[in-house]
Amino acid sequence: MQHIRGIETEQSRRDACWNAARGLGDCAAYMANEAQRMGALGFAYLGRPEHSVRGPSWLRGATASVEAHYRYAREIMGITDGDQLYA
Repeated sequence: MQHIRGIETEQSRRDACWNAARGLGDCAAYMANEAQRMGALGFAYLGRPEHSVRGPSWLRGATASVEAHYRYAREIMGITDGDQLYA
């Protein structure tokens, strides 16, 4: 079978990172990365122009979901709100 180089996808790289986890610390680091990644994707999703016509209740729910991803990542990494610096 012939192997083609450089065809890794984002999903396959994440799978490789997860499969390389050897301890609970590695698992926590992976989960923190995933939570931050999902939070960043959610934040970009909120900024899409088609969502400007949605109501305030939808925006509150979507924003709470994004905040929950970041809160979960900070909890895993042991970072408190006092440790965060906001620009």
